[in-house]
Amino acid sequence: MNNRLPSTKEMQAFIVTAEQLKFTLAAQILNVTQGAVSRQIISLEKKLDITLFHRHARGLSLTEKGLRFLPLIKQVLQQMKNAVEQVSAIKPIIKLKVPSCITTWLLPKVMAFQQAYPEIKVELTSSIKHDINFSSESFDAAICYCTEIKDKSLTSDLLFEEVLTPVCASSLLPEGTTQLSIDEMKNMPWLHSTPQQSDWSLWLTHANSASLVSKHNQHFATLDVAVSAAKQGFGISIGDLVLASLDVESGALVMPHSLQVKSGKGYYLASSKTSNNLSLPILVAWLLEHTR
Repeated sequence: MNNRLPSTKEMQAFIVTAEQLKFTLAAQILNVTQGAVSRQIISLEKKLDITLFHRHARGLSLTEKGLRFLPLIKQVLQQMKNAVEQVSAIKPIIKLKVPSCITTWLLPKVMAFQQAYPEIKVELTSSIKHDINFSSESFDAAICYCTEIKDKSLTSDLLFEEVLTPVCASSLLPEGTTQLSIDEMKNMPWLHSTPQQSDWSLWLTHANSASLVSKHNQHFATLDVAVSAAKQGFGISIGDLVLASLDVESGALVMPHSLQVKSGKGYYLASSKTSNNLSLPILVAWLLEHTR
């Protein structure tokens, strides 16, 4: 490294002194001693092998080279400041888009990540859409619900596979029981997260009861709303094993049947291969570690 290059402290001391033309005033602004400012200027002059100031009894004046040097060094410091701001703007904020159905499960993990890495902020946005288009949406990463991510411009990691099973409030079960037969289920309202009733249809097919229908059906726009209705005792929903785990542990939900079915889909954490967010790999590694 060239030892003639001035330090940022020397450059800042020169700029403030050139604007004030008094060591005493420059020292007050920089919150250092007058002697410290004087030493910074002398050191800078020695490195450049020029005289920057004329010293007078009542103050200072810039030499011809000092006058030429001032706007140049101001420009250098501004460029350094802009570079730091651009990197800082990228590094501490991660904009993450997630399906609304995964928010309750993900939020405690994001909060734990924030405690582990307080300098990195995660801006969480939930959506009923399960995909992402990084060219038109201003997100750094997204959790996508799909069979697989085929887009070669994306980097993706599987967080967990979807495993379906019925869930409901314990109040729906006959007293003293923890399980329901499929025949008992058909007499209760079935809660659906899609108009196509695809989750129930898949689960019933694996239960060898594909032709079975419920007497009462209620449809919702998303899985989280259907599961929320189940928690409130309005019927039985098909829920994901991982997403329902917190509610099962707390007793808000029970799993009244032992059959668990893989849907073939999963939740993938995806980001663009061209992403320049320096903090994103930290979040990805952390989520993968604390999910698997």
